[in-house]
Amino acid sequence: MLTKRQNLSLHVLWLTLTRSAARLAVPFLGNIIAGKSEATEIRQEGCVMVDPELIKLPKNARTFALQVRGDSMKNAGILEGDVVVMEFREARHGDVVAALIDGETTLKRFIIRNGVAYLRAANPKYPDLIPANELVIQGVQVALLRLSKR
Repeated sequence: MLTKRQNLSLHVLWLTLTRSAARLAVPFLGNIIAGKSEATEIRQEGCVMVDPELIKLPKNARTFALQVRGDSMKNAGILEGDVVVMEFREARHGDVVAALIDGETTLKRFIIRNGVAYLRAANPKYPDLIPANELVIQGVQVALLRLSKR
C-alpha cells in the first residue's frame, strides 16, 4: 500500500508526464480479421491516442489502428480484442501486416519464399494464404495495445 506522500508523488509524476508527453491521434478504422479472411468495410470510428516516441514512429508516419477479431495470430501474442497500430509502408519478410488478399482483408505475417509472397498465420490451425490474383499490403504493425478487461 502506498503512503499518502508516495501517492501524492505518484500523482504529481503522472500529471507531469501526461502534460508534457506529445500525443498522436491515430485513426481507428474498425476491425480486422485474424482468422479466415473476409471482405470488410473500412470506416473511421474515432482515434486512439499514442505516444509516437514510445512506439518509435518516424516523424511523418501515416498510421491507423484496428481491433483484432479472431485467433490466427495468437502465437505471435496478438489476441482477440487487441488493437494493432499499423503504418502505411512497404512490408518486409516476417512483418505482421494488414493485407488485402484476393479481395478479402486479414491480419497475418508477410512471408517471401523463393520470390513468392504469401501470408502465414501464427496459429497452426490456419493454412498459409497464397494469393490467386492479388496481395496488397495495407499496413505494417508497429504497436500492439491490450486493454485489461474490467
